[in-house]
Amino acid sequence: MPYFESSRLKIKWANQHILDVQRLVSALPDLYEATVEINPVAGNPVIKHDLRDRTERMNKLALLIGDAVHNLKCALDYAWIETLSLRAPSLLTDFSKFPIYPDGDSLKGALVGREIDTTFGALYKLLISEIQPYSGANDAIYALHYLNIRDKHKLLTPIVEFAAIEGIELENERGEVEKIGTWASSQKPPYYVPIETGWHIKNKGHVVVEILFEEGTPLYDLEIIDTLQLYSRSTLQVIECLETIL
Repeated sequence: MPYFESSRLKIKWANQHILDVQRLVSALPDLYEATVEINPVAGNPVIKHDLRDRTERMNKLALLIGDAVHNLKCALDYAWIETLSLRAPSLLTDFSKFPIYPDGDSLKGALVGREIDTTFGALYKLLISEIQPYSGANDAIYALHYLNIRDKHKLLTPIVEFAAIEGIELENERGEVEKIGTWASSQKPPYYVPIETGWHIKNKGHVVVEILFEEGTPLYDLEIIDTLQLYSRSTLQVIECLETIL
């Protein structure tokens, strides 16, 4: 008999959302428009790279990320409820959900308080010794829990971070072609690259971006796609651990 079919369906659906995030992010560089403007003060040309409808695109990313996180957390809750239903139905309540806590002592206290240590010792040992769903041990699962709660109150808005311009080609006053780029920057678009007066622009270059979680979260500066994929794998690992005691 297969266990946790609903949980695996939730993970599969989360992975679809993650794939949608990946596609959207991969398409971003091609959506930047490069134009040439003249500096009104100095009179030199300036290359401008701008992303139209940036807010709309970031909001769509936020919704996809929130959906992925929610489905992964649901997968854990489904597996928890199925585990209790099969092996310790007396422990089930209307508020049953996969236990995730800030530290190991809080986890132990909650499990003992629900008498899981005496009613279902194998589950208690598995959580304490292997799964360890708390901060400082299984950080992926704890962060997933944090993001799921946060998304209920505020969009998980990503930011375009560490954007750089690459592939700019310029012809100097001697007719020589030079290739330049910019350092990665945390500023939001549009991006401006000033050019020397008298130089000719042969190629405006292209934008390279990474999408990271916003400032103010424990995941600040983490790359979004890699992080979500890690959370998906970690969720599946927890479910596979729970299967060992059924």
